[in-house]
Amino acid sequence: MSGLEVHDVPDGVDPDAWHLDVTGAVASELTFDREDLRALPVETFTADFTCVEGWVAEDLSWRGVRVGDVLDRAAPTAAASHALVHAMDGEYACSFPLNDLADAVLALELDGAALPVEHGGPARLVPTGEADCWESVKWVAELTVTESAPEDADTAESIALSRVG
Repeated sequence: MSGLEVHDVPDGVDPDAWHLDVTGAVASELTFDREDLRALPVETFTADFTCVEGWVAEDLSWRGVRVGDVLDRAAPTAAASHALVHAMDGEYACSFPLNDLADAVLALELDGAALPVEHGGPARLVPTGEADCWESVKWVAELTVTESAPEDADTAESIALSRVG
């Protein structure tokens, strides 16, 4: 399959119970299951994945939905500017400006197969622009839209970078 490194799957990750919540500064808070996401327009793109740990997984083919299509259904408020992307484990989250996040893909497949849990399945955030590898959030379970940039303490940069040694 892919050349992505595998890290332990946290105890709080249960692919059978997975769903995606869109909450916060939106007109309609929503919950999506796998079938709801599959009903949205599907995107496929191929890219290398470069990690700050020094390894590269080449030519990964990601397939999923644009985060912008998910957010459009929830209708962020006029004052909304950012979102926190939360992992299912309840600890890991990354902050993004909404404009950058809209172009990211919520990947459901990798290299033509369902995204395995050890690689972030059932849904992994894959930024399509300039981003650090730790911003590719595994096990995405919630998008919390905010009206200001979240504080550094709200994000998982320190958790991610503690793995680099």
